[in-house]
Amino acid sequence: MKKPNQLNNYSAPIVILLLIALLSAGCAALEEAQQRKQERTRRQQQERYMTFELPNTEIEASSDSLTLTSEHYTFTFADDLLTHADYDEPEERQNMGKGALLFMESLYNYVHDIFGFEPKHQLMVNLRQTHHGSTNLATTSTRTQTIYQNGEWLKVVEGIEMDFPVAMFNQRDVRAHELTHAFTNIYLLPTWFAEGIAVLVQVEYARGKSHRRLGLYEELKTDLDGRNAVQYWKGHLSADQLTQWRYSYSYSIVAELKKRFGEDFYPTLFRLIEADQLHQRLPGEMTTSFLVYYLSQAAGQDLIPFFRELKFQVQKLTKSEILSTIMQANQEYLGR
Repeated sequence: MKKPNQLNNYSAPIVILLLIALLSAGCAALEEAQQRKQERTRRQQQERYMTFELPNTEIEASSDSLTLTSEHYTFTFADDLLTHADYDEPEERQNMGKGALLFMESLYNYVHDIFGFEPKHQLMVNLRQTHHGSTNLATTSTRTQTIYQNGEWLKVVEGIEMDFPVAMFNQRDVRAHELTHAFTNIYLLPTWFAEGIAVLVQVEYARGKSHRRLGLYEELKTDLDGRNAVQYWKGHLSADQLTQWRYSYSYSIVAELKKRFGEDFYPTLFRLIEADQLHQRLPGEMTTSFLVYYLSQAAGQDLIPFFRELKFQVQKLTKSEILSTIMQANQEYLGR
């Protein structure tokens, strides 16, 4: 028979092992529950996209039905459609416009559910035969004005406009892509991130097929200075042989962060940016370093090493450094 002190010597490690096992099981169960919740949220959003609840909205049309309005949109038929056989009569335009706005209102609610915020402005939607001479180019532009208020300069969004050739408007996933821009462009994001988010919604929620996930390391491309070739991308207006890769690679970064940090990662990111409103006060364009400052907060860990591994030219910023840069820019302007 073992003596009491021998039993105690054995029992302590056993208790510790049991506690470790229980904690491990608890962590595994919590992680599994979070994964189930994320999968359930994703499935519900996808199902909603396929069924689209009929929105409760009134639609008004002008006397010639060239312009129709709903709760969140003003929909306009461009002049180059007036000779189109499908849109040359007011009744045809009214029927098409009402159906389009019902769908767009449903899509608006859908994208709002993903991100948890919405633009403050009525969205302008222009339907055209061609846009910039092309039938396969849809764009979303954000009009901003810089104003002087309370001793500093602020960038203020004045309007958001989406332009679609008919052929592009007829593709649901393209509408989802452009509407995502209408939502997220209010934060004046770097182009690569804005396009990555838009493709994420287009592919993973709206089930578009035009872009694929790339290997972040295996398919990385750099410019002549050794920087990631998406970092200083200017978007569709600077199209070249890497354009398709840039869309797909930007999407791949955004998708990887969502995979690592969950469905709430991007809603959390935008809540943080919205709370500070520092994006309005930045001199010049938003930099990737500024964006990573918020991405790291949303992730709960420093993401500078992740972006440096991907050959982004970034530096770790503090809020005081950001505020100091803003203050210096305002002082320089006032000193002129």
